[in-house]
Amino acid sequence: MSRSDVIARCIVVPIVLAVAVVGPLIGGQRDMGLLLGTVGGSLVLAATLAFVAVGAPITLLAALFLAPYIVSRFVPNFSPVFLSWLLCTFVGWVLGSMLRSEWDRRRGRGTPAKDRSRQGTGKSLEWRVGRKTFREAGFSEAALVAKIQSLDGDRRSLVSAVRGEACLTVAGNAQGPLMVFYSADTSEEDKWSVLTSTGSDPGQVDVKIGHMSLAHESWEITTLEKALVAARHFQRTGRADPQMKWFSSPTIADWRTLAS
Repeated sequence: MSRSDVIARCIVVPIVLAVAVVGPLIGGQRDMGLLLGTVGGSLVLAATLAFVAVGAPITLLAALFLAPYIVSRFVPNFSPVFLSWLLCTFVGWVLGSMLRSEWDRRRGRGTPAKDRSRQGTGKSLEWRVGRKTFREAGFSEAALVAKIQSLDGDRRSLVSAVRGEACLTVAGNAQGPLMVFYSADTSEEDKWSVLTSTGSDPGQVDVKIGHMSLAHESWEITTLEKALVAARHFQRTGRADPQMKWFSSPTIADWRTLAS
């Protein structure tokens, strides 16, 4: 979440909250217990659901907005606070989403990749945890190295570093076989390369990447040490290390897509 988004929400939230409380009072609402219970209950419920349900599913939000019609069947004189419920549900959802965003940021989980269109394109780091993919604008060499070293081939199986149009992807298990993909321009789907291991023993090796196990020739995979060398060079220059051996082929793009 950008700084401007936070400022805008911090301005809108108190205004909406004030309308939710003052509006019914001006309209003649005198049951303060019902009003404050509605305001507090909808705030807490919406904030909790927004915090727990990452991605703020529309179905949950719609259910919260429809809830007053059900509650009105059991609570007398609930109609005058309908507007308060709806407004405070909106405020609670916004606050819960902001808290979750800050929680994820402090835990180093970054921003969900589906929000990447809101961020700048220059330099970014993207990684996968289970079925979720996270993206963080900008990255240091230490951050890239740490993410690669944390790969376990299962829940953490892929890391991509992006600089402009170029991308370097490391997939697999840091304690076992890894694959390193590179493209100078990701818009060119047939321009991907893979880091190779010259002089390796002939035969195939299984590379575990998430829920898949892909069989590759031994020369098509690499080790953690070489992957880190390639990653450090890419972080500094945005290009593939020319001292290393890269193999280019139109099929590499398909391998990288399967890994992703």
